[in-house]
Amino acid sequence: MPESLLLARSLKLLAEIALLAWLGQAALGALLGAGRDRNVVYGLFRAVTSPLRWVSARWPAGWPPRVRHSLTVLLLLVLWIGALAWKVSLCLGASACR
Repeated sequence: MPESLLLARSLKLLAEIALLAWLGQAALGALLGAGRDRNVVYGLFRAVTSPLRWVSARWPAGWPPRVRHSLTVLLLLVLWIGALAWKVSLCLGASACR
């Protein structure tokens, strides 16, 4: 497998894991309410999404948290779409994906 294809697949996988962990954390936080800090699975999701929260905190401080989180998720979606397009272009150009 070419190294560029491995990189494209890895980047896509990392973006998928981050997006699903962010979605899981949001859903579990809504279901658990105030008791979410004591939940082990919520803590695991929080650990996985800690780099995303770091990126989200780097947006301008005057913006509301909801806007900063939405922009972080949008950035992840753009990263995932870019990695998907890169992977598809590599697979169409060679028979490495078969």
